[in-house]
Amino acid sequence: MNLSISKRKDGRVYLSIAQSYRKDGKTSTRTVQSLGYVDELEKQYLDPIAHFKGVVDEMNKKRKEDCAPITLSFTPEQKIDMRVIDNQLELGYSILSRYYHLLGIDRFFANRRMRGDFKYNPNSIFKLLVYERVLRPGSKSAAFSNKDRYLDRMDFSYDDLLRSLDFFAGYKKDLISWINERIAKMRDRDTSAAYYDVTNYYFEVDTENDLRRRGVSKEKRKDPIVQMGLLMDKDGIPITYQLYPGNTNDCSTLLPVLKDARERYHLGRTIVVADKGLNTSNNIAALILDGHGYVFSQSVRGADAELKTWVLDDTGYKGSETFKVKSCQANKTTYIQGPDGKTVKVDVPVKRVAYWSADYAARARHERETVLSKSLKLISNSASYEHAKGYGAARYVKETVVEVSTGEVKKTVIEMDEAQIAEDERFDGYYCIITSETKMTDQMIIDTYGGLWRIEETFRVTKSELETRPVHVWTRAHIEAHFLTCYVALVLLRLIQAATSFEHSAAKVIEAIRGIVGARMKENYYLFSYRTELTDLLGALIGQNLARQVYSKDDLRKILAETKRV
Repeated sequence: MNLSISKRKDGRVYLSIAQSYRKDGKTSTRTVQSLGYVDELEKQYLDPIAHFKGVVDEMNKKRKEDCAPITLSFTPEQKIDMRVIDNQLELGYSILSRYYHLLGIDRFFANRRMRGDFKYNPNSIFKLLVYERVLRPGSKSAAFSNKDRYLDRMDFSYDDLLRSLDFFAGYKKDLISWINERIAKMRDRDTSAAYYDVTNYYFEVDTENDLRRRGVSKEKRKDPIVQMGLLMDKDGIPITYQLYPGNTNDCSTLLPVLKDARERYHLGRTIVVADKGLNTSNNIAALILDGHGYVFSQSVRGADAELKTWVLDDTGYKGSETFKVKSCQANKTTYIQGPDGKTVKVDVPVKRVAYWSADYAARARHERETVLSKSLKLISNSASYEHAKGYGAARYVKETVVEVSTGEVKKTVIEMDEAQIAEDERFDGYYCIITSETKMTDQMIIDTYGGLWRIEETFRVTKSELETRPVHVWTRAHIEAHFLTCYVALVLLRLIQAATSFEHSAAKVIEAIRGIVGARMKENYYLFSYRTELTDLLGALIGQNLARQVYSKDDLRKILAETKRV
């Protein structure tokens, strides 16, 4: 460790604690802790440089003391002691613990615990559910069975865990507000653009209730589902979410989430970025009336004749053989409700940006080839065709009624729809964006819309790494509590990624956290066998050395205690 002293362009001197390490045979440094400008630190310390040099010396001294050798003896025939419950202890969750406490979630629940008669600590239960969602996602029962793998005190029963879910659900919005306030203090949050999308999660049950309903499943399942609308800032850190019944139309979910974000989380003017499913007259009108902007994708195949003609016309396009773009100012007709309750037609100014990409065109052709292959199989099997009606595989199949011999007998022939294939080919590679930001450059609009991949990737993380579905709880309050713990786990992951400048995917961060597990040896010593450059980096982020092979139980307790200091 060393004290890094850097002089900025404005002449101010900035201090930070840096750590040297080797990568690819070369020595590099990384920032362990940012301290601040000397002129500001002088308000707290007489000589900030001397003070923090002393701090670094103590850190290096402590590291040397921690490296004192120990001796443990083993016999080749020694067996595993089945009486020992904590044969393994988690250490990777200390990274989650650091950000959990930086957000002050422990204080949030401590304050609210005082308002009720609790015989257990709800914060301990909430922590377990959040940490388990990252480490070993599964049922609430499975989470409870793993509580002894943690060094945190977890004195509660499984019944306590189930009872606490109603408590968590009741404080959902308050907790999200609390988290957003802490994030705003931790980092310069950019909400100039906010990304929004909707997905759904399934239940492996047949029965429905007011929230668990059958609807259009993203995964083509027939199980009841719940819809989630998620809003994220420009860096991909969640702002808020809401749950809706599974049969809710996607386009009706945006405005309630945005209204909630403005009222509860003090969201100012933002440009909402979403796909074409949210591009409705009602949403656009409401966004403009509320002072927000929007960048929406616009369907080309499903557009009116005027827009199709403009997009496909080569006039005005600029670019190369692999990418070209053009734009124009236009008006979009929207409908708003006037003071008298009547619907009023209003034309609002918009900017259209159309672009064509050779890569997108190749992808469209490949996807269509897959559908065509399925369509050919349907034609050869009429029973399969009847079953597949309404699905994508039947897009290029049509029914034709033909007369047989004398014309008195008719039959239905299933054949390829060549006209539909040719029509779709015309639009390969073409995309269109519509926006309220008429003064934005074409590239800025495309780049802003391009950021939508973050929310699509977020949903993949929640469904794969965090295994948010299938949902294993049934009542509305328990469903709300389940998604709240999943949401907080997601926020922690995104903050960790942000601290590493998003150089590592959520999947890689989760893999690293899951890998730091110690196996008990003798005399309360634990052996660790997993280390990567990423685990070293994550340890540095929280100011802890997670690279050692052997830790005593006291060492682990000290590390965990340090993650809770704010």
